[in-house]
Amino acid sequence: MRSDGVAVRAEGLRIAFGSTVAVEDLTLEVAEGDLVALLGPSGCGKTTSLRLLAGFERPDSGQLWLHDQQVASDGQFVPPERRGVGMVFQDYALFPHMSVAQNVAFGLRRGDERETRVREALVLTGLAALGRRSVHELSGGEQQRVALARALAPRPRLLLLDEPFSNLDLALRARVRAEVRDIVKRAGTTAVLVTHDQEEALSIADRVGFMWAGVVEQFGTPDEVYTHPATLHSAEFIGDANVLRLPAREGRVETPFGTFAAPLDVDSVAVVLRPEDLQVLPGGVAGEVTHREYYGHDQVLGVRLRDGTTVRARVGPHERLGAAGPISLGLRRAPLVFGTDG
Repeated sequence: MRSDGVAVRAEGLRIAFGSTVAVEDLTLEVAEGDLVALLGPSGCGKTTSLRLLAGFERPDSGQLWLHDQQVASDGQFVPPERRGVGMVFQDYALFPHMSVAQNVAFGLRRGDERETRVREALVLTGLAALGRRSVHELSGGEQQRVALARALAPRPRLLLLDEPFSNLDLALRARVRAEVRDIVKRAGTTAVLVTHDQEEALSIADRVGFMWAGVVEQFGTPDEVYTHPATLHSAEFIGDANVLRLPAREGRVETPFGTFAAPLDVDSVAVVLRPEDLQVLPGGVAGEVTHREYYGHDQVLGVRLRDGTTVRARVGPHERLGAAGPISLGLRRAPLVFGTDG
């Protein structure tokens, strides 16, 4: 099958290790040039999914195409070295006894083009002045860029990154992930990364695939998966959420903030209120501030409503509110409502 403009097409990939199903139904399409994040909790199958794309694992069933080449199906399996894929591992897997340039050259065939490709990769990743340096002399962010340069040197059509920022401290992580996105875009390479960090996925990816129990439950832009989550799992995992579990009747649910539409065929629902969708509103629902978390750019209030419901409300940094006292809240938009089993 050929699909112009599609770098990765996975259809129903499944793999189990003994009695444990790691990936149940990996169905995904990645456009050429996109940076896609597979996001989800530990054990959801995202790293195994990446290994299926790389060819490090063979699926039990399903089909996989990379660009115009079918690389996995019931009777076919193309090994990793023939897939044109670059990989950046979680621990970088650098050789401490080699220089930066030697690490980048590792895996490239000897020849006139080898030096050119190493030089290009070092320039692209901002390491041109550090080629002779030993990797143990580098910072964590620089080591991460060496691993990226090594993966890009063979000019892969697909770049895979396994939790690429998890070894960096929080202060460095935001800067390095922005650098990596810029490098990948300048290289013109399609990339798929896996992460459990929602901020990371939302901030650098063109598309986010949210995984739960081996299945991609939602695939869309960062805006889409955050503001219009397809499942309760996605709504709870991505971003902060107040989840009110309430009874429903005849397609309606009563909440402290009013009555809203609910699925017709359920007796109970989960009502999801984003903290930023709650606002201080004179004449709104009365409550009491129980605690306050001040972050500088905003603040989060813990509020006990008059019916005993507790919620978190995110407000601007200039709201003059104490750590306790009366407050009234209103909604900026209707809540998300998901049917539940009880």
